[in-house]
Amino acid sequence: VPRDERSIVKPRLVLKFTWMEKNIGVGLDHFLPRHGTVPLTPYYFWPRKDAWEELKTVLENKPWISQKKMIILLNQATDIINLWQQSGGNLS
Repeated sequence: VPRDERSIVKPRLVLKFTWMEKNIGVGLDHFLPRHGTVPLTPYYFWPRKDAWEELKTVLENKPWISQKKMIILLNQATDIINLWQQSGGNLS
């Protein structure tokens, strides 16, 4: 009996954030089904450094990550960094 391809969980990239009062950390993990999560990057902290640029450089150096996926991840990181900036680091 052939497996239904929709039921197969595929590996995926996951952005992780550490939300703090004066900084926000952005990291990238690789989720592998049946194995868990493997960190691909350290956390890059904004505004101490340009976390977005650091993430972009890492993504560009991973040829197995498509241009489309890279753009999606960078746009998501931008959205969260902007949300953090607008909130002043306050979660409430």
